[in-house]
Amino acid sequence: MLLTLTRTLQQQNIPVYPELSRRGGHLWLFTEPLNGSFARRFGKQLLAEHHLSDVELYPKQDQLVSGPGSLVRLPLGIHRLTGRKYHFITPDGEPLAPTFREQITLLASPALVPFGFIMSLLAKTLPSAEAPKPTPEHKPTSPAGHTLSERIKARISVLDFISQYVQLDAKHTGFCPFHDDQKQSFSVNMEQNYWHCFAGCSGQTVIDFWMLWRAKHGQDGSFTATIKELREMLF
Repeated sequence: MLLTLTRTLQQQNIPVYPELSRRGGHLWLFTEPLNGSFARRFGKQLLAEHHLSDVELYPKQDQLVSGPGSLVRLPLGIHRLTGRKYHFITPDGEPLAPTFREQITLLASPALVPFGFIMSLLAKTLPSAEAPKPTPEHKPTSPAGHTLSERIKARISVLDFISQYVQLDAKHTGFCPFHDDQKQSFSVNMEQNYWHCFAGCSGQTVIDFWMLWRAKHGQDGSFTATIKELREMLF
């Protein structure tokens, strides 16, 4: 079952890293830094869409109640029970690299799951009641949902979107991803549904954030290209 998922994701150009184990195998997916609760929601949605209810998922808890939470065995270590090392393979069953040392070199800089793919699955886990409503300060002059940009802003809150990449504290502040921030200049206003960088990186909507994000990563940061990608991610 896990092998079928591996090959399906590979066909969708999603980077996958299968690993052999004593009881069969594991499937590793590497992402940008991601909030643990969102990582689990992403994983659960992925398994649900492929009808894999019996597959163990990490993180194992929906909420951290006590202690450090579930721990993941480091790859390529010696298994305590068997005394063996289990290496990574390609989706076709071949070793990822000829030696363990070469595999470690490859895993030091793994290909990451596209952020848009993560967002597309997370968007499906949002109850309709969570969809943010236009605030008085941001009411569109045209009917709600009349334009694509309005529908994008109504599909997911700024906090839900941004917190999947920017590590925010309880006050919804964190380090700005758009400059060398040393003072946690980045903030999300949950009530007004906008973000802002007090160091001058502008800020307002999900669209503004993703325009800057794309530009920083060498992509087309224009409004047209950005909303096109957000449409693919969120709908």
